[in-house]
Amino acid sequence: MAVPRSIALIATGGTVSVAPPSADCQTHRGVGELVPRPGDLPDGIEVVPRDALGMSSRRMTPDDLWTLASTVTEAIAAGSNGVVVTHGTDTLEETAYALGLLVETRVPVVITGAMRSPHHSGPDGPANIRAALVAAAVPDLAPYGPTVVFQDEVHVARLVTKMHSTRIAAFSSPAAGPVGFVAEDRLELLLGPPPGTDLLPGRAAPSVRVGLLPTATGIDGSAAEALTPDVDGLVVAALGAGHVSPSLGAALVACAEAGKPVVVTSRCPDGALLADTYAGAGSERELRRAGLHFAGTLSPPKARLRLLFGMSAGTPAAELFPAPPPAPKR
Repeated sequence: MAVPRSIALIATGGTVSVAPPSADCQTHRGVGELVPRPGDLPDGIEVVPRDALGMSSRRMTPDDLWTLASTVTEAIAAGSNGVVVTHGTDTLEETAYALGLLVETRVPVVITGAMRSPHHSGPDGPANIRAALVAAAVPDLAPYGPTVVFQDEVHVARLVTKMHSTRIAAFSSPAAGPVGFVAEDRLELLLGPPPGTDLLPGRAAPSVRVGLLPTATGIDGSAAEALTPDVDGLVVAALGAGHVSPSLGAALVACAEAGKPVVVTSRCPDGALLADTYAGAGSERELRRAGLHFAGTLSPPKARLRLLFGMSAGTPAAELFPAPPPAPKR
């Protein structure tokens, strides 16, 4: 007989909970309608449903992420053996990472959703919720931090991203692939837990504004100059391995010299940021020398959340994004 596992099912809205026939996907069902029917779950899984935000994920704000993190923390403190959050897919990866920043995951925390509404042909929500509940009932998943379960695959929050806008197999982790999968009501883990945690040393409600600036051919410093007065920090989705145009580089350096931390990420979905390969205006070498911070493999949206919540809790950007050790001399 399986050991009973109490799993909190927290609904926030999104396609997975759209109430048919809501053609515009604006009306959401309560969490009670998302709970699998009796007998549809393996023995020993007891679902404790709870409604949270009830909105499309495109409407999510940092304040909403803080509220959700508090709700997940309360569920864990109340004795839940695992937590599943249902969520819209547009910003699901950001919410998963925000929970990694803000929640001490002593038990498995899983985020899932759906790409097809319940009133469309072949809705994927019920299967995703079921797989997420099965995964959340396995204690061995807790050290992985928050995970995303979609199409029976398990992805860690730091690496997962929505790679397709409409397919039901929308999520993947370009850098490493899934860390596990669900099959025949069991969780199979393929890779060990990540070597570290993204949990912030201090957590506080969001109190700062952090901008996110994209780059492309010919993007100069005007956008950064316009943003600088209105933000407390700035993240730039740089070209390649951490490069920007000379004009944009000068504007970013000026922002940092004004006392506002600037974090460099890459617009590429995979790969590392360089430290000391290219020189010249706008290169990674010059940006690092000017005091800008580099976010490693974090995507631009996730780096923004790390800077936003870290600054809100008083953690310096240099601690949030530590510089890599110097490369060995050749």
